[in-house]
Amino acid sequence: MCGIAGMVLRQPDTSTDVRERLCKMTHAQHHRGPDDEGVYVLPCGRAGLGNNRLAIRDLSPAGHMPMGNTDGTVWITYNGEIYNTYEVRPQLEALGYTFQSSSDTEVILHGYEAWGEDVVERLRGIFAFGILDVRPNVGDGTLFLARDRLGVKPLYYALTPDSLLFGSEIGAILAASPRGWVIDQTALRAYLLLGSVPSPLTIYGEIRALEPGCLLRVSLDGVADCPRRYWPMPAGTDQISRDEAIDRTRALLQEAVRTQLVSDAPLGAFLSGGIDSSAVVSLMRRGTTGTIRTCSISFRESEFDESPYAREAAAAAGAEHVEYVVTADDLGRELDAVLGAMDQPTVDGVNTYFVSRAAHESGLTVALSGLGGDELFGGYDPTFRGVPRLMQAVSTTQSIPGATALSGVALRRFRGSRWRKLEEAMQRPPSAASAYVARRGLFAPREVRSLLGNNVSGVFDPVDYVGARAGSEAASDLFSWTSRAELGVYTTNQLLRDTDVMSMAHSLEVRVPLLDERLVEGVLRLPASVKAGGSKSLLLAALGSDLPESVRTRKQKQGFTFPFGAWLRGPLRERARSMVHDAADAFNLDAGTVSRVWSDFEAGKTHWSRPWAILALLACAQRTSPAVDDKPPAIGAGV
Repeated sequence: MCGIAGMVLRQPDTSTDVRERLCKMTHAQHHRGPDDEGVYVLPCGRAGLGNNRLAIRDLSPAGHMPMGNTDGTVWITYNGEIYNTYEVRPQLEALGYTFQSSSDTEVILHGYEAWGEDVVERLRGIFAFGILDVRPNVGDGTLFLARDRLGVKPLYYALTPDSLLFGSEIGAILAASPRGWVIDQTALRAYLLLGSVPSPLTIYGEIRALEPGCLLRVSLDGVADCPRRYWPMPAGTDQISRDEAIDRTRALLQEAVRTQLVSDAPLGAFLSGGIDSSAVVSLMRRGTTGTIRTCSISFRESEFDESPYAREAAAAAGAEHVEYVVTADDLGRELDAVLGAMDQPTVDGVNTYFVSRAAHESGLTVALSGLGGDELFGGYDPTFRGVPRLMQAVSTTQSIPGATALSGVALRRFRGSRWRKLEEAMQRPPSAASAYVARRGLFAPREVRSLLGNNVSGVFDPVDYVGARAGSEAASDLFSWTSRAELGVYTTNQLLRDTDVMSMAHSLEVRVPLLDERLVEGVLRLPASVKAGGSKSLLLAALGSDLPESVRTRKQKQGFTFPFGAWLRGPLRERARSMVHDAADAFNLDAGTVSRVWSDFEAGKTHWSRPWAILALLACAQRTSPAVDDKPPAIGAGV
């Protein structure tokens, strides 16, 4: 696992030192790869690559990056893990390629030489990489960027007036350019609506995220093609019985975990005691005869503490288990570090910061996570059951003359954001995307307008955005549609992004076997009839007796949920309130609206994520002056 960086000068400029700027980029993300660091610049001086290496496969110097081919015409910087390395490597050896290491980096490098862009079709795993190609048959040379199918590993790029920059973290790009960076007003509005910045936007105006399953080619004269998608989210339904679906899912689960156990560095797992992490640990037991190491965090607040379940799941798998207690004082001490680790503002990620710190302190370099189980197998009943119910309610209400207006008046009597989002849904034609935003959104559009006032006027329609990523509602049942929405919006833009930056802040690689692409493809194509019937019923059936009975039958699953509400209203109250108002001042948010957000939270009327979303804007304010970009890209219709 690594931090990647690179740049291409768009215009000849003898005053620009490419190597110096690449060194600044790698220094900015040293935490991603403290084991080794490298920079390579083409002889022409127009382009180069950088890498910070966290050594996991082939710990020897042979795995050094950037890595070049034998004649120095193709160079790669790479972040990720290719789980089918030992399937692809023999194919390349049969074509005459020889290997100097046992690293998966070299497999991608020679795979690109052999198959060009199509190499991504042959890779199974998590990856983001940049390849400089100056072979005689490609003209003046190209830079090729690629990202894995589900977006587990990040890749950001920026087209500035003088160069194209790319990196694993936005901070690396910011470090490479002395110019000022401004806040993208569209991204700011979208963040307040959804709780995370939706890709391809980032919070900074000229920086973009390469979306999951996409490729980007840039010529060495700085001309970039439009990103091309090589993997669409699967749609359609296989007609299959429930017994066949259970057998298929069991086989895919076992294969996903088994293939992700490869590592030359210490490997273990996060274990909360919930179904998903317990499933991964039980499947690890099936996939190895060696020692399993697990790590969890616990709290003194008994209503949030799941440590007894984690201990029982660890004991059932015969794992060596370590447990760390996290308190409000810990969050207070680490709060600045948490914000510093954020690439972009988010309402999530703090839990991953602490469990990653615990895993690193316990000696792990790699940790498997149960992330993705809720989104793939239907673990959020308010979303998976709530979306079709809300669609039906909107449709029924709109079919009654005058009922829509009456319902709007009734909903406006309530002060909570949930009611305001429901009111907005009532004003639209009934759709799964509209219902999803009402369930999953953060602030209602009316609240966002109130927060931003006349200071920022970005254009973003969350319903259009969700619909574009989840696909047609008619293409499959609503259960599978909701899974695609969860995977394409919430998982990509929040869960995976936050997991990456928070784990890499502690030089820890996190793998997510429940988001293995073959498992995702297989489950998404199953009919709702075999997946419905209770929260994660298919996953539980596929695991069978592998899970401890107490985990299988528990009624409530918290995962790594923190007692944030109690902490922010209690020991961290004064500091949090001050930071919320500091962030509001920095971004010119309406003071009266911000005060109402905080007072509603203090009174227990709203969730902690709303004031935290404002506080988290300080992650940007600490890095750059939050001036507002006056020419943002428009996406969808106006709010």
